[in-house]
Amino acid sequence: MSRKTTDFKDEHTTEILNCVYRNAKMAQKSTEAVLRRCQNNELYGELCREQDRYKTVASRARRELARRSAAAHEANACVRAMVQSGIAMKTAAHNDTSSLASLMYKGTNNGIIDMQRTLNRTKCASENIRQSAENLLAREQQFCDDLKRYL
Repeated sequence: MSRKTTDFKDEHTTEILNCVYRNAKMAQKSTEAVLRRCQNNELYGELCREQDRYKTVASRARRELARRSAAAHEANACVRAMVQSGIAMKTAAHNDTSSLASLMYKGTNNGIIDMQRTLNRTKCASENIRQSAENLLAREQQFCDDLKRYL
């Protein structure tokens, strides 16, 4: 493999890892905000399990980025603030189970879209990193399916 191809592969791999990290951190913080308003014990338990998984995913992505001597990048502060204020406003007005599940469903789908777009443009990435990201996408889709019963 040529040096140029290796650099391209590393760049694509880092892009996927940063996408995973960014989305997992955003999901972790968003879930935390929704949990504060959740009254349904079943949904609360489901969200807690997902939040723990997001913490684990973010930590693994950050460690892999560090191993590759790359920095981990969260969403920028403006985006984080907009998401948090949007969640606060929506949950203040509608904190019933269906509304909270819908909010989580939409947020999870946004993460799925971001991850799929990243995978579509990073074809040269490390195969094991691509496979891990695809497994994460499948898990996120399963989470959306699980949320449907609360809608």
